[in-house]
Amino acid sequence: MNTSSPAAPDAPDTATSVVALRTEDDSGLVATPYAAPRLSWSLTSERPDVLQHAYEVQVSAGLPFDDGPPGEVVESGTVTDHPWPAEPLRSREVRFWRVRVRTDVGWTAWSDPARVEAALLDDADWVALPVHLPSDRGRTSPGPAPLLRREFELPAEPVSARLYVTSLGVHRTAVNGHPVSDDLLEPGWTSYPSRLLYATYDVTALLLPGTNALSAALGDGWYRGHLTWHKNRNVYGDTTALLAQLEVTLADGSVVTVATDDHWRGGYGGLLAADLYDGCEHDLRHEPDGWQLRDFVDDDWEQVAALPLPRGLTQRAHPAVRVVQVIRPELRTLSDGTIAVDAGENITGWLRLRVDGPAGGTVTVRHAEVLDAEGRLLTSLLRGARATDQFTLAGGPTELRPEFTFHGFRYAEIVVPPTVTVEAVEVEVVASDLRRIGGFHCSDERVNTLYANVVRSQRGNFLAVPTDCPQRDERLGWTGDLMAFAPTACATFDSGSFLDSWFTDLRIEQRPDGAVPLVIPDVPLGEPPPAELPHAGGAAGWGDAATVVPAALFEAYGGHAMLERHYAAMRAWVGFTVDHLDEDGTWSGNAQLGDWLDPAAPPEDPARATTDSGYVATAFVAHSARLLADAARELGHAEDAERYADLHRRTAEAAWRKWGDHARTTQTGCALALEFGIAPAAERADVAKALAGLVRARDGRIATGFLGTPFVLPALTGTGHTDEAYQLLLNPECPGWLYQVARGATTMWERWDAVRPDGTIDVENAGMMLSFNHYAYGAVAAWLYRSVAGLRPASPGYRTLEIAPRPGGTITSAEASITTPYGPASVAWSIADSTLTVNAVLPPGTTGQFSAPEGWSGAEAVGRLGSGSHLLTLRPL
Repeated sequence: MNTSSPAAPDAPDTATSVVALRTEDDSGLVATPYAAPRLSWSLTSERPDVLQHAYEVQVSAGLPFDDGPPGEVVESGTVTDHPWPAEPLRSREVRFWRVRVRTDVGWTAWSDPARVEAALLDDADWVALPVHLPSDRGRTSPGPAPLLRREFELPAEPVSARLYVTSLGVHRTAVNGHPVSDDLLEPGWTSYPSRLLYATYDVTALLLPGTNALSAALGDGWYRGHLTWHKNRNVYGDTTALLAQLEVTLADGSVVTVATDDHWRGGYGGLLAADLYDGCEHDLRHEPDGWQLRDFVDDDWEQVAALPLPRGLTQRAHPAVRVVQVIRPELRTLSDGTIAVDAGENITGWLRLRVDGPAGGTVTVRHAEVLDAEGRLLTSLLRGARATDQFTLAGGPTELRPEFTFHGFRYAEIVVPPTVTVEAVEVEVVASDLRRIGGFHCSDERVNTLYANVVRSQRGNFLAVPTDCPQRDERLGWTGDLMAFAPTACATFDSGSFLDSWFTDLRIEQRPDGAVPLVIPDVPLGEPPPAELPHAGGAAGWGDAATVVPAALFEAYGGHAMLERHYAAMRAWVGFTVDHLDEDGTWSGNAQLGDWLDPAAPPEDPARATTDSGYVATAFVAHSARLLADAARELGHAEDAERYADLHRRTAEAAWRKWGDHARTTQTGCALALEFGIAPAAERADVAKALAGLVRARDGRIATGFLGTPFVLPALTGTGHTDEAYQLLLNPECPGWLYQVARGATTMWERWDAVRPDGTIDVENAGMMLSFNHYAYGAVAAWLYRSVAGLRPASPGYRTLEIAPRPGGTITSAEASITTPYGPASVAWSIADSTLTVNAVLPPGTTGQFSAPEGWSGAEAVGRLGSGSHLLTLRPL
């Protein structure tokens, strides 16, 4: 342990380096949307127990860095979320920055420089206007995708070129026939009336001196396509449109700008229809040959019309949707000639086919998550989503993939006439391309499969927005699902910028009274069977995403600026709940969804849980009040911190007075009482015993829905009932996590009993709401990281870590790793020959505390850990 004081400012630390310079913009684009981007970095070191005490950032207009004035030395032990130390960037401006830090030994060398370029930061920077085809406007059903193009001249070789591009709807844009990126379904889905994202691409290499062509195809996407089970269309507008601005810098410093305006022309091609729910219809015979290239004759194409500049133009700051995996599926031919496809796992994406056949030959691809009793696609679970792609060939060999759609499926069927040959089939998995940061493995392969299923469900549902499911006529950003899953999401993938974007839309959509809509972006839901919706935006657990998601983001990534951005929304939601409390301080009114899909709830009424919805709602008021108090304390809002801590206390007391006896009778009731601080301190042990007894009485079967499940395992291990926690985890019977694994699940299910013990699917009772890719119950993975493996943050952003493995059940080894903002951290333990061996790795700049599991002791049973590797050996007491 290094206890020395910081060295003199001019002393060197040659063993430590500053690496991984980054801003909060995680888009991978060439520019940033922030005029004053927040700065972060990581450290590597050849020595243990490294701590940062201060840092210095230099900013330069060019390279190499000159010998100008030094940066300000800032005393700080954190490597994340530091303010931009120079004048704000102007639109298009390029700067370079580097950093060095002072550790407990001395100053490191300067890091390699990082480049930052500003996007278009003001509406005045746009000379382009959105353009559309007048003949395409007002369509009330899917129709052909508009094709737009413009040719232009460059008098000389380009030195640099930036394309700023977005659309109403989704677009595929090319320069001289070359796609400008591999991004898909751009610009994603946001609260379009208030915020429309664009992307900035470096297209220098795609341009030539002389004539060039800029082109785009447009799809309905979320803007104009079907949304919700009512399959409403034109929710945001009745036309698609392209907004593009190409700025080309030549060697003499002059700039050629090509912008969407009324000089563009458009027509239609072979994409006859494309819908997110229904799939696409593509007739390759109608594709205009060479329409994306220069010298294409478009005299008979339509002149476009311009629309006003959209509100809230902002460059995307999170990763795009892309193909993230390619799978070679299992194929078999059915008796009727249909080609049956099994991807081997439930995924989000589509099939890519290589086929050969005559002009007019057809290829039809249908999708489903599961098969019926005859081994054919069970499509009724898709409700109104057709999930069908149809292709008509132009003649000869060709590659087929759908456009402007996606499907949730494991199984597919390909139907072709005898004249068409299917030469190759691949499954392309599509998702927002978030960086994987977490991993888990243990000695029980069933649990490993469970964990893999959680990862697939997050990947399949984090597509532009965090959705509930990717397959049926829904695919909406349900707030309750994400509330339950947020801590797991932030540990498994780098979800910071992705969820920050989604939460920005939550702030936009939040009602004036503080209520939070059930889905973000907010779209009209009506009355979905089988349950009525609560007050618009007033559902406990769902609206609490307003506090839980920012808290999870702050805990995982340590961004004070992000927390400050979202603080007003957190405060508004808690204010809404306070306004709806009864005179006794509880929230028993307002329709609630409660502990949704409690396994004891009737299939036709998933909100009728065993735990009183008024108790659940009041418990969540207390929970959000405490999270808000914590946020206020972090941000220095002392009065708010005191006010909301008092609200938590008063609401918890009111809930316990009214429902304390009831809460002891259900797993969710006990779990919320323990995890939310509802049970008085003197009664916590008794409540914990009651919870453990409930688990034993059900032989380890889970009895919680969406709102109770994330908290039941932490409540057990947090009160010393580790045996019962593992009994729940490892229970192979229905309902339970490993029951899903035993039934062949490859993603998480919406219902605990989606497949009955006899292998059948209860379509009649649950067919309107039966998804096999729903991540809410995947909240268990947070507990796998934190308790089974024992890797958890003890302070925001993992600046301090708690290494606290809790072995149990039949599991004899476990390991987890998370790439924290400071760098990779990991824990691995195993039990053999009555010895518990723990290997822990902490990244430079962090410290840890090791907490031995109950019943084990050794020289290192409790103690401080510095950065570096640690081998700990314990024996039973």
